[in-house]
Amino acid sequence: MKGNRGRVLVVDDHKPSRMKLALAVQNLGHEAASVDSGMACLEALRSSRFDMVLLDIVMPGMDGFQVLAEIKRDPALRDIPVIVITALDEMEDAARAIELGADDLLTKNFNPVLLKARVGAGLERKRLRDQELEYLRQVDRLAAASGLIEGKDFDPAHLGLTDIAARDDRLGNLARVFLDMAGEVYRREQNLRKQISLLKGGFLIMLLGVCWGLIPSLSRIIMTDGLNPLGVAFWTLGISATIMLILSILTGRLPDRSWPSVRRYLILGLFGAVLPHLFLFWVAGHVPAMIIAIVLAAESFIVFILAAVLGLEAPNLKRFIGLSFGLACVVLIMVPGSDSTGVSSWFWIAATLGIPFCYAIEDIVVAALPAEGTDVIGTTTGFSLAAAAILMPVTLLSGSLIYPAEAMTQYGLPFLMIACLSSFSTLLLIFTIRTTGAVFASQTGYAMTAGGILWSVILLNEQMSIWIWAALACLVSGLALVMPKEAEVQIPGDLELRSES
Repeated sequence: MKGNRGRVLVVDDHKPSRMKLALAVQNLGHEAASVDSGMACLEALRSSRFDMVLLDIVMPGMDGFQVLAEIKRDPALRDIPVIVITALDEMEDAARAIELGADDLLTKNFNPVLLKARVGAGLERKRLRDQELEYLRQVDRLAAASGLIEGKDFDPAHLGLTDIAARDDRLGNLARVFLDMAGEVYRREQNLRKQISLLKGGFLIMLLGVCWGLIPSLSRIIMTDGLNPLGVAFWTLGISATIMLILSILTGRLPDRSWPSVRRYLILGLFGAVLPHLFLFWVAGHVPAMIIAIVLAAESFIVFILAAVLGLEAPNLKRFIGLSFGLACVVLIMVPGSDSTGVSSWFWIAATLGIPFCYAIEDIVVAALPAEGTDVIGTTTGFSLAAAAILMPVTLLSGSLIYPAEAMTQYGLPFLMIACLSSFSTLLLIFTIRTTGAVFASQTGYAMTAGGILWSVILLNEQMSIWIWAALACLVSGLALVMPKEAEVQIPGDLELRSES
């Protein structure tokens, strides 16, 4: 109802009486509609909104008593006030109508003043009842919203309490206090999730650094015998592919065999396995394991450049400065020469950069994988098999194959360890990239560096010169400046939340 205006339905089978009553209602400033039967009355009430019914008792077919009983039985209609229209000699019927739930009565020869008073009083009761029902509905909504806060996926933007908070009574004040508290709970929940995500990502990176950091030392040990890099890569990648295939079969998580997936496996196999392994085994005979591990820090810088160019990460000056410290590590071990770093030529340092460059491309490709339907084990198996398939013909045609008898008797354990570490590290890397983003996951280069230095000291007794210490200091400084990728969380400070429809 707008102000004191109401919409009134007149029900009377006698046309003159119906028209007279409808006209009188309109003269009072209300909207009037009329029907000539009880069945038409119920249809009109259920198809449109009315604030009052003026109901004649005596009608053919469904009489006024039946209509009144039906109205009061229907939860959607029972709160509409009904004024029965009676003749002077129908007082018994009027009393029965009151017992059935009629709100008031009016004689057919009504007085206009009396009509105005009774219609006005009935509409006022309807208005107050509507306010009461709306108040109760809003209380229920507020109570239901309190239960949503306990849910794991609680979001203040979905509470829809703006209209309640706009009230100027105690319920509105309660809603505003509740929304303030809900916003604070949501902010704390998001901060807690970010901290957990950061700790989880940090643990994954540390574990990956310890595992992969062992590979340069193992590579250095076997490559000092002058083995062919192609032959070593063939065996390590072949064993790795076999391990992943067995794991994939046992878990029932086989690689996707569609052409788009096969194409991605080939790209990942080339840049994530074949090329970095070839670079690693090629330079391992000429570059100390400690230096190889430090050069891996350039992966973060390369990923940042590629991600910024491709629009995957927004450029950030602080992050760029931090990643630039990683590049400074490479410069600090190139400048002093072989006396301080153990590297005979700058050429080998440049060749070593091929390893983080390939891994950077792998990071970008993995980060671009579909969010749904990408299985870590299936994907790792797919590109491990692709890497073995790429390398097999190249190794055989170039005559670089290390025969099984020599490979298994002399180098079987190092090959197996490198293959196992490579498979596990790849699984861990893909999982880390999928959960933290390419730029944050690229910080595994720092962890790999720390792990590689540790293993090189333990296994190879390599020493750190002043230049290497300086490079490591740059590395730590860069790590402090580079922050993980965070999802933007919109928390409405003014609590302008969406209302329920």
